[in-house]
Amino acid sequence: MPIMLKEALQSLVVADLKDLIRYVPQAEAAGRKDELIERIADAMKGAKLQSIWLKLDTLQAAAVAEAVHHPQGEFSPQRFRAKYQGDPSFEVAGAKSSRYSSQKKSALALFIHYAFKERLYFVPADLRASLLAFVPKPPNVRLDSSETPPTGAGLTERLTEREALHEVVVMLRTLEQARITVSEKTALPGSSTLKLLAERLVGGDFYPVVEKTDKWDQTIGPIKAFAWPMLLQASGLALRTGTRLALSPSGVKALSASPADVLRTLWRKWLKTTLLDEFSRVDAIKGQSSTARVMSAVPPRRAAIEEALQACPTGRWVRLDDFSRFMRAADHVFAVAHDPWKLYLCERQYGSLGYDGSHGWNILQDRYMAAVLFEYAATLGIVDVAYFDPTEGHDDFRDMWGADELRFLSRYDGLNSFRITALGAYILGREATYQPVAQPSHVAISVMPSLQVKRVRGILSAQDSLLLELWAEPIQEDIWHLDRQKAVAAIEKGHDIALLRQFLENNDDLPLPELVESFLLRCARDGQALKTGASAVLIECRDCETADNVATHKETSSLCLRAGPKTLVVRNEHVGKFRERVHVLGLGLAS
Repeated sequence: MPIMLKEALQSLVVADLKDLIRYVPQAEAAGRKDELIERIADAMKGAKLQSIWLKLDTLQAAAVAEAVHHPQGEFSPQRFRAKYQGDPSFEVAGAKSSRYSSQKKSALALFIHYAFKERLYFVPADLRASLLAFVPKPPNVRLDSSETPPTGAGLTERLTEREALHEVVVMLRTLEQARITVSEKTALPGSSTLKLLAERLVGGDFYPVVEKTDKWDQTIGPIKAFAWPMLLQASGLALRTGTRLALSPSGVKALSASPADVLRTLWRKWLKTTLLDEFSRVDAIKGQSSTARVMSAVPPRRAAIEEALQACPTGRWVRLDDFSRFMRAADHVFAVAHDPWKLYLCERQYGSLGYDGSHGWNILQDRYMAAVLFEYAATLGIVDVAYFDPTEGHDDFRDMWGADELRFLSRYDGLNSFRITALGAYILGREATYQPVAQPSHVAISVMPSLQVKRVRGILSAQDSLLLELWAEPIQEDIWHLDRQKAVAAIEKGHDIALLRQFLENNDDLPLPELVESFLLRCARDGQALKTGASAVLIECRDCETADNVATHKETSSLCLRAGPKTLVVRNEHVGKFRERVHVLGLGLAS
């Protein structure tokens, strides 16, 4: 039931009512509690209401407007603080009430009351109906953005769109080769897989890999290389057999699909997955895997972030701090933990996040947002990112117990700003179609019949330099030689030689020499001349005669191949049938 003004006033003590009646024109402050309530209530629903409202200062008036125009007439201090960068005053600074040392209530307390049972601020229903007649609607929440990212020493700007379009194909090809392994229990990639995938990223991972010199060292570790196997599993494009990932039937179809459509599928599937809680990657915060119900469900968290991303303009940079404030101000809020007392730094009792100041939005929600944006949205090309080393990023955790030895709270602490890409607008459903943006070239090259590539003018971008290094050997400054072994190795890893052709054709005014055309065609063919087949076992026979008998007999010849005078090879999935067939020959297969 909605709470009325008299009911809200009834919850106040007489001293509070005497504080409030001072703001009512020509009202007597003496009398019993019920008399004070009647005088205040009469004034607040009569002609004096607007004159009382006009006594509020700017922030107080804004607070009333926010509450009055809220669908349920509620006032959220957190939402207000994020939108207005300040708090309205419910008390008169420096003025003491007759109640011991308490401060006098301000006029704002006439309009916005507190319900102790529901633990929320509200405008009484009958008062709200009167205020709606003249209190203007508050301004819409504004999200600040800029054409350029912030500048500063150590800031890295990473453009992810082209990288994602290329890398998703590389990852699918790597899956096709069955080269990706994960833990059978946790589905997380191991160190060998992370190293393999990091080598196949277009521009490397966001941070260079640094090996630990001591087991207590805090390292940043992989971000993109970690994200890819998780995305592929969550999307169903990869199937796990034991510890090895392979292409699923939908993964096979994805090989011939548009990379942009595959990336969109990966994002949509990730929004709903329970395969991983991104906050678990904030590994300095312990206790997340407690048997008690500590962490909240992850899909609602991601949904709140994606809803807020819809308000971000395409092609403009948004600071993470501004995005965080916008989410709170626009009520895109979410919980990370049900019980922050179970989370801790260093030591369970003294380092618990349940203490005041240790489980605020900045510690939990901001870190979760950074993980989603940096590790998954950026990997998929939805956002470009600008970031520092995490040791130079958010340091708002320094006063927490147990943080003395931490260089950073999260590997994502360096994320400063992000920008929705054209690809991101498509993946988020804001655009119906996607066309890759042609990148203007400011460099000219000369491609020679000797397979040499020479820079003539302009400066190669970092991506173009990496592209050349993938397919060619540098022989001197600004000159590379197209190398067949490097090219074949690149194709073997899943890179597309068509990107090299496109680069050469776009930056040389002349047609490619015939020898270069031949090089490209031959490498494209030879790079996939051999293919890893199914796993098999070698079977040693007691002598050549037995091997001949088994390899040529009608019962077993279709299940094995000769691999030597006394050696046969049988595919793993055929071993059981092979064993049955050799029994027909009167032979046994010992383990």
